[in-house]
Amino acid sequence: MKRVDKLLRNRKGASSLFLAVIMAALILVECTFVTFVWNLDYALSVNTALKTQIETILADYNRQLFDVYGIYAFTLDDVDDECFYKALEINGLAPESELGVAGLSELTADDLKKVISSYYNYRGPGIALKGLIEGYSAMILELDEQGIFKNVGQFMQSPAADYVSKMIKGADSAEEWVKKAGDTLNIEELVEQIADIDSIRKDYRDATRDLELDIDIDVADWDGFLESIASLESTLDLFSDSTPDAMRKFQTAHYCAYNFDCWYRPDGDGSINGTDFDSIHGSHEADCEYIITGLDRYQSVIKLGFIVKDILIAANMLKDYADEKFRNTMEVLGEMISAIILAVSEGTVKIDPKIIAFGLTFYCAVVQSIKDYWYVIHGDRAVIFEYDGTKMVTFSYREFLYLFCLCTPEEDLLERSLEILTRDYGTLYTGISLEADFRGSVYSSERSYQLYE
Repeated sequence: MKRVDKLLRNRKGASSLFLAVIMAALILVECTFVTFVWNLDYALSVNTALKTQIETILADYNRQLFDVYGIYAFTLDDVDDECFYKALEINGLAPESELGVAGLSELTADDLKKVISSYYNYRGPGIALKGLIEGYSAMILELDEQGIFKNVGQFMQSPAADYVSKMIKGADSAEEWVKKAGDTLNIEELVEQIADIDSIRKDYRDATRDLELDIDIDVADWDGFLESIASLESTLDLFSDSTPDAMRKFQTAHYCAYNFDCWYRPDGDGSINGTDFDSIHGSHEADCEYIITGLDRYQSVIKLGFIVKDILIAANMLKDYADEKFRNTMEVLGEMISAIILAVSEGTVKIDPKIIAFGLTFYCAVVQSIKDYWYVIHGDRAVIFEYDGTKMVTFSYREFLYLFCLCTPEEDLLERSLEILTRDYGTLYTGISLEADFRGSVYSSERSYQLYE
């Protein structure tokens, strides 16, 4: 009996050991399966957390940047990882992964071009139409048709330009110039003409003294004037072009001229949506002038100031020449000055009085333009094109900037605008890339705004 019992005990022990081995294998498989499922669940939760974090980052774009400029973008300084870890905690998971954040793509000039197109699509197609340059174009065409540029150019190239300049700017009065002519002219018969010339002299002195400007009216001024007008003649071709590229250029020019700070702000000036520029960068900047010229604050303001003055000269020449009384007065003065020059030069310089009349028209327009420029930089409007006494087109300083933007290459406008935006808002990103690691595996997700895709 004892032997049998021993055998029974051995068989029961073997069964227990067998069952233990089976159960150990089963437990191992089950644990492995549970671990796999747990890891898979964690991985899914990480991916969900990454996508939630990306959605949060993209939704947290700079509101002012969008409201003023229509740009969806963010800076990495504004990005945090709170949403990612909160999403893991909600699923009952410990934050065992470290989140890596990287900007996927910076805002580029091409992106800005897409922004501008979208910006004007929902703000109305009429906002950037080409009506502004219609009056300017008509003014240039009329000046050419009347031969004003040609005749003033002939005057400037003649010796008469130097004589007339000295009469206007010099210390000698018109009466003293008549006396220099000797017996050729009778002072008593030229009282009215002498008064007219002295009036021009006084206007010149008053304009330069009151505005504290040191402006020299000479042949060099005429050359600079022609260069300014020539640089703006490209607007004539743009005006006649209705292709999509041309219309996009109008939109880009309008966006840059009216949506960035400028040095001479008209009254109540702000961005297109009315935002005060001081709330954007806290100081007065010549941003629009820089966008047009690529020069720093003072250089850009001075350069554009001279071009504004040249446009005002052209406008005043046309207005004055259209005034019959003014034109007749200039022709009479031209005859008188021609006689003075002939006498003073001892017969060596003989100039057609009509040519001198055109020169005088130019000098008078210069004086008037100085006054008009003063008004423009203080928020008033200047008359650019006038017909039959009716002011057809007037420009504010912003509208001058718009005209200059139209004559600036579009890529330059976009690149410089992006520089200003980066200065005010930091490096801007349109997409984001996130990574998280867990037990040797890396999980990633990336996304950008659909506007730029």
